[in-house]
Amino acid sequence: MDAEQVILLILLAAIFASVLALGCSAKPAAAVSLWRRPGLLLRSLTAMYFVAPVVTLLMMELLPLPRGVKIGLVLLSISCALPPNWKKMRALGGSSSYVFGLLFATTLLAVITVPLSLEVLTAMPLAADASVSPLNVAGLVGIVFFVPMALGMVLQRFAPRAANPISNAVPRVAGLLLLASLLGLLACNFSGVWEIGLLSYLTIAILVLASLALGHLLGGPEPGDRATLAIATASRFPGVAAVIAASNFPDKNAVVIIVVYMIITLPLLNAYARWCKNRAAAPFAETNQEVIEGTPTKYAPTATETKS
Repeated sequence: MDAEQVILLILLAAIFASVLALGCSAKPAAAVSLWRRPGLLLRSLTAMYFVAPVVTLLMMELLPLPRGVKIGLVLLSISCALPPNWKKMRALGGSSSYVFGLLFATTLLAVITVPLSLEVLTAMPLAADASVSPLNVAGLVGIVFFVPMALGMVLQRFAPRAANPISNAVPRVAGLLLLASLLGLLACNFSGVWEIGLLSYLTIAILVLASLALGHLLGGPEPGDRATLAIATASRFPGVAAVIAASNFPDKNAVVIIVVYMIITLPLLNAYARWCKNRAAAPFAETNQEVIEGTPTKYAPTATETKS
């Protein structure tokens, strides 16, 4: 077993732990609440599973990107399950029912959507070899998503004292493992950083910005819902994409572009979060200013009145 295979095992363990913690955090009512809002559910799935992949395909058709970059972008475009920025969604006003409902729905749907999307996208003329078995991908996604999600929800229901420490402590450990794994994969394929070119970096930035804008527009009238869907549309969970790329595609640029996507996405998401917070704070600031300006000053008698 070489270093890259060990890193992939650590990466799978990090994914498993992340989903387990999510399952321990989500109440059953919140997990299924999004299905009771079919309009928002349809817009959410459209943004994440249709709009973002279509924008990716258009960019790949219009720009002369290297083959490995195309493979990496294809894998990222279908890796919608469990956005790693769900805490940021909550911080921007996303309701727990929508955030957890969206994460629960995409996690379960990943067992079907990831292998199906991979089969459809790689069958198109994208210079990517469609050699990955959908059944193998479905099995992998089922093990790292469905099993820990179900286990976490069982713990939450029948052993909440055990579930609460897992939901609080495990995400940090899983996040560190995920980051270490991605950096390890990047180190194993570091020469590809110089091969993908400036155009690939610009393409990723444009894709992230376009996904944020489209998710924001499709999120509906509630600011929290808009921010949640924007982040979910722009975010991609790199774990499964990196495992599929490293296990099935020999082109090292595919793995590199997945890690680079994470590096470029982080500051853009932070900038969007700041914009949302400033926009939400603006009406309160104007209201406070109006109150201050409209407050009558305390009456003070003039000198003549005082003498009289």
